[in-house]
Parts: sequence; C-alpha cells; structure tokens
Amino acid sequence: MKKMFLCLAVAMMTTFTYAQTAVELAKQQRELNEINMKMLKSKPTKDVKKQAKELKKEGWVVPAGDPTIEQQLMQSQLLGMELMADENGAPAKRYLQHTAMQTSGSYNAGYAAARAAALTEVASMMETQLAAAWQQALDNAQNGVISSTANDKFNQRVKAIVDQSITNAIPVMSIYRTLKNNSYQVQVRVAFDKKELAARLKRNMQKELEAEGDELKGVVDDLIKNRL
Repeated sequence: MKKMFLCLAVAMMTTFTYAQTAVELAKQQRELNEINMKMLKSKPTKDVKKQAKELKKEGWVVPAGDPTIEQQLMQSQLLGMELMADENGAPAKRYLQHTAMQTSGSYNAGYAAARAAALTEVASMMETQLAAAWQQALDNAQNGVISSTANDKFNQRVKAIVDQSITNAIPVMSIYRTLKNNSYQVQVRVAFDKKELAARLKRNMQKELEAEGDELKGVVDDLIKNRL
C-alpha cells in the first residue's frame, strides 16, 4: 500500500511539473509572438539598416521565403531590448543570444551544423560558468553546508544538467553566402529566454541534488544574473 501511495505521489508531482512547464512555455510563446508582431510593424532602425547594408555588401542573403535581413536583425534587436526583473527586482536583459557560422556543401547542411555549433558553444559556456558559480558557492559555504557527495554529484552531472536545460533555442537569424568554391557559409543566431532557462536549470538541478536546494538556487541566480 505504501508503495502504491509513493508511486501515486511521484506521478502527481510529474504531472504537476509537466503542467507547470507547459504553462510557462505557452506564456513564453505568447510573449515571442508579441515581439514578432512588433518586428513586422516596426521600421528598421538606423543601426539595423547599417548592419544589413554591411551584411549584404559582404554577400549575405536569406533563403527564399525567410524574413529579410532587416527583419531578422530587428527581431534580434527587440529581443536584446526585452528586460526582466532579477531576484532583487532590478532590470536585466532577458534573452541570451549567440551566433555561430559553418561552411558546408549545401545550405541545409550548413544550417544544421551552424545551429548545432551555436548550441554546443552556449552549452560549453554555461557548463564553465555553472561550475564556477558552484565553486564560488562552495567557497562561501560555512561549516560544510554543501556536502562532498553533493559536490561530486554536481561535477559528474553538470553537462547533462545543461544539455537537458537548453532544449528551447529560439531561431533569430539565418543567413548565408556562396563562396568561390560553391560551398555555403551559413550564419545562425539563436536566443534563450533566461527566465525560462533559469526555471529549467533549477528543476533539473533539484532532481539531482534535492538536499542542497537553497544553495543550488543561488548558483543558478548567480549564473543568470552575472555570468550570461
């Protein structure tokens, strides 16, 4: 009977977490839709026009049917202007953006490689900064509040925690140019919602290290506010 109640409790917690995640994602999508509507209604700024002109001069174009270079740059600019409140209520940039470039024999292959490179680079940066934030938490902890077992678990799982947390990359920009050898150089920019990313990190870290919840929350807040 106890086992049955335990299974039921786990199932209820899993359902709640899934529902919570679905609500968060739906809210994020609505906010992104609003940003995209702003992009469509807004005229390119002077800075966007200058960037677009330079990119076109260098031979960059967009795939047929995609938003123009100006529109893509406007979306990037709008995401960069979007703010959120940090844990102290102070304004902070909400979106982390990262660009990667790859060369391949076709646009599709180049796009896939550039997007994968962007995700890998962001993951690597997050792993490094997360480990640094964790080490700082360890250095600041008094009387061994964070156990050595928790520390070993964290170091073993940090890559998996990050990989599980950066699954919602937002496509921001995709442009390409054809090189003299007829290969395709593709540039891809993706964005991550720091608010949603923090929530995912905390959930995934909490699964691994439940006993150190307060310390882990501080580690994620430090990462999101000061390191990304």
